[in-house]
Amino acid sequence: MLTHEQSLYVGAPRSSGYRRTVEVVTGKLKTHGKFTGKRMLDIGCGEGSFTVVLGQNFEEVHGIDVQDAFLNSFRQKVSADKRFFVQCMSASEMTFPDAHFDTIVSIETLEHVPDLKGAARQISRVLKPGGELLITVPNRWFPFENHGIRVGSWEKHGRIPLLTYFPWLHRRYAIARVFTVTDLDSLFVSSGLRRTATDYTWPTFEHGGNRFQRFLKPLFGVMRTMEHSPLRMFGSSVIVKYAREEADPR
Repeated sequence: MLTHEQSLYVGAPRSSGYRRTVEVVTGKLKTHGKFTGKRMLDIGCGEGSFTVVLGQNFEEVHGIDVQDAFLNSFRQKVSADKRFFVQCMSASEMTFPDAHFDTIVSIETLEHVPDLKGAARQISRVLKPGGELLITVPNRWFPFENHGIRVGSWEKHGRIPLLTYFPWLHRRYAIARVFTVTDLDSLFVSSGLRRTATDYTWPTFEHGGNRFQRFLKPLFGVMRTMEHSPLRMFGSSVIVKYAREEADPR
C-alpha cells in the first residue's frame, strides 16, 4: 500500500473551527504520549490547531508544512509566544540536527507526502533516543476513501465507498494513501523505532464530504463508543505510537 500511482493531493489542514475533531485527536494522542520535554515537532502543522494544544508543555514547539498560506496563519496566531518556530519545510528534507526532538507528531499528513520512505528516514533521524513519535493516518480498513479519486483529468473529491478494500484500484485512482499498521511498521520499525501503542478514531462528522453530513452529526457519541468496541479497527484513522530506544550507557 506504500506505492502510489497518482500524484498526491495536498489537502487543507483541520482548522480550530473543527472543535470536536481537535478535542478527539489531541485527547487520543495525549492518552498515549507524555507530551512534555524540551522540543516538539509537528509535521504537517497547517494552521497549528493541533500543534498549540499538544505543545503546551514544551520549551520549544516547531511546526513544518509545505503550504505557506496556512503557515502564515499559524505564525500570526503564535506571534507573541517565542516558544513557537514555524517553517516551510518538507518532511523528507528536514534540516534539523540529529536527535533533536523529544516528541514528533504527524496528524493526517503522511498520506500526502510524495517521498514517504525519505520522510520516515528523516523522522527517525531527528527523534531523540527515548523520544516518541505519534502518527495519525487514514485507515485502510475504513470502508470509505475520504479524499477522492482522479481518472485522467477528471477528479471527484469526497468519500468513495469500498475503494480502500481493493488496493490495486486504490493505488491507481485515489489521490491520497491509506495505511495499515503493518504499512507503518514497514516504514518506522525498519528505521530503528519500536511500536508501543495502536489506537483508532472514528468520524466526528465535522468535515463535510457528503450531503448527509448534517444528519450524521448526532451520531458523534456513537462514534466515540465504537472507538472502544470490537469494531474499532474499522475507524477512519489509525493512531500509532513509536519509541526510539534509549542509548545503551555501556
